[in-house]
Amino acid sequence: MFDLNLELGIYNLWIFLAVGYGLIWALMILANRKRKSPIEDPEFYESPSGKKCGTLNRVHLLVVFLVCLLTPINFDSSLFWIGFSIYSIGLVLNVVSIYSFTVFTEGVNNTGVYRYSRNPMYLGASLFYVGLCLMGWMISVSGILLIVVVIWWLVLSHHAVLLEELFLEKKYGELFLRYKESVPRYFLFL
Repeated sequence: MFDLNLELGIYNLWIFLAVGYGLIWALMILANRKRKSPIEDPEFYESPSGKKCGTLNRVHLLVVFLVCLLTPINFDSSLFWIGFSIYSIGLVLNVVSIYSFTVFTEGVNNTGVYRYSRNPMYLGASLFYVGLCLMGWMISVSGILLIVVVIWWLVLSHHAVLLEELFLEKKYGELFLRYKESVPRYFLFL
């Protein structure tokens, strides 16, 4: 049965979205203070490509928030617990990635989790969104919209990764190219 109802409610996915992003943003602020420089390279976000990525990410976040505001948490489904586990792994991966930047402040970060993935924060965010999708999954308008915004995120983030890697190649040259050859873009063979 296909459910056409969109429910605005307090027990909807927006709670998990807000908690996850709140934690990530708070840790990024703390990490930036400890480093005395931002984790995200301001040079990239001042470039036309970086401005485009930043704008698209903000628009996506607004859309995903609105969809999560209308998507009930499906506590009755076993997919909720699978999704919650994936969501949690994504959050932990972001926390570990941010921590890695607090101990490495200059050049190409190849410490901690960055020894295994060139983009663990994007990987963590992708897991975070896939987990949210499973936590609220049901055959409904909001369920379909959630899949669409998660797929949109995967496409957006991959595009941003490609642009950031081009930027880092120009900025760090051979140092980044060696790193790129030795560490996968996302994880293992991906």
